[in-house]
Amino acid sequence: MNLLKKCYEKNGILIAAHRGTNGGNILQNTSKAYLNSIRHKADMFEVDVIRSKDGKFFAFHDGQEPLVFGEKIDIRTLTSDEIEKKTCYNSLNEPILQKVEKISDILEKFEGKSLINIDRSWFYWDTFLEKLKTYSSLDQILLKSPVKIELLEILRDSGLDVMYMPIIKTIDDLETVLSFEGIKTVAAELVFEDLDNPIVSEEVINRLHDKGLLIWANALTLSDSIILSAKIDDDSAIEGNGESWGKLVSMGFDIIQTDWPLLLYYYLTENNKK
Repeated sequence: MNLLKKCYEKNGILIAAHRGTNGGNILQNTSKAYLNSIRHKADMFEVDVIRSKDGKFFAFHDGQEPLVFGEKIDIRTLTSDEIEKKTCYNSLNEPILQKVEKISDILEKFEGKSLINIDRSWFYWDTFLEKLKTYSSLDQILLKSPVKIELLEILRDSGLDVMYMPIIKTIDDLETVLSFEGIKTVAAELVFEDLDNPIVSEEVINRLHDKGLLIWANALTLSDSIILSAKIDDDSAIEGNGESWGKLVSMGFDIIQTDWPLLLYYYLTENNKK
């Protein structure tokens, strides 16, 4: 049995913290944010990946440069030395001592301490997968990507023994990944703008569970216009005492990604779901 399933059987509904738990003086996608998420009862934290100009991997979501660095640049055009020297700014737009961190340092620091969801690494699988092989605790990594045949083939041919979760938006995505062999698919992330999407039908949910897969929902609210879970999300959960999170659980989701892990934890424990 894989570590994700073991954690689910032990803890119930799993909580994934979006970019860790950040705010105040703690930057997103940093060790402090990840540690904070663990202390806020998350079972797993998400790590975004970028590759520097000279081929080094850092925990960062490209596009966040104006927020983190206070300027419109593309972090991917910088060398690793330039990235490590960049001044970062906190949520109050004040300069701080925290820096963007290397993926290797983060994985070493959290070895054996939490499940880790690796996001947005697929842009760099030509080199990233080989680097990931050097990590000594691969069993705690959940790797994800969109459903594209070329990506599935790269992962299969890499020989990397890692848990995998496809990002499924359509029935075609579903059929593609379920028919693909040679990778360790353990979960499925479902992204749906409305409840009419057949991927969240009871039939599909039951089918995924029958195949032994855990099902991931994104409750996080990225913006008012980006819809990941039919607006059954963090914002509506906070306004409605958690009922949105309860709706996701009742639909059959086993993993919920959130920006508010402790609030979700309280809701789940109070309702005997954790």
